[in-house]
Amino acid sequence: MSDAPPPKPPHTRGRFWLNVGEAAAVLAVVVAALSYWDAHRGHNEAAKQAESEAKARTAMVLKGSADSGGRRLELEPVRSSQVIQSQRYIFPSDVLGHTMEVSAAAPQIDVAWIAEGLGRSLERRHVKGDGEARLPVAIITSFIEDGEGRTDRSTYEIGYAYRSRFLLGREISLQGVSLIQRGVAGDLRTWVNRRWLLQSSGGGPR
Repeated sequence: MSDAPPPKPPHTRGRFWLNVGEAAAVLAVVVAALSYWDAHRGHNEAAKQAESEAKARTAMVLKGSADSGGRRLELEPVRSSQVIQSQRYIFPSDVLGHTMEVSAAAPQIDVAWIAEGLGRSLERRHVKGDGEARLPVAIITSFIEDGEGRTDRSTYEIGYAYRSRFLLGREISLQGVSLIQRGVAGDLRTWVNRRWLLQSSGGGPR
């Protein structure tokens, strides 16, 4: 009899087999990873939704009402839970070159601040007759809500009317205010000047 070793099984190159137990373990790991990823994604979406809702609750939006002669535009928050402490108004430089600031007692825009500058702007553009136009303004508002102090930086447009008066120049009256953009970053005067330039470049009020 021969003592030769038994023949080896044929070699299978590049093939790896898992038994039932190992496959089940791999599948369990995959399922756990997918479950973690799904839960983590859901948590992030819930957090973003909560943050969005919180921002909406504290959004500062102003509304304005003009007095009977259009000499003053009184401002107040749309949300009654917000209490204005102070406001700063930044107009285009060629209308008013410095910032105006008022206290909580009288959040308002007075036509006397801007009438002269608007009149000069209309003259430079050779605007004739009567009409209506818009003026951009940046408003920085310090306010209290839910016992916490907050600050809002937003841009608005003031609606105004102009009327030529023989030998008396132009009469400017304020009409109202509308929101352009909330939470504006960077230099607000630069933003307002750029907006004003775009509105004025068409050869007449916009």
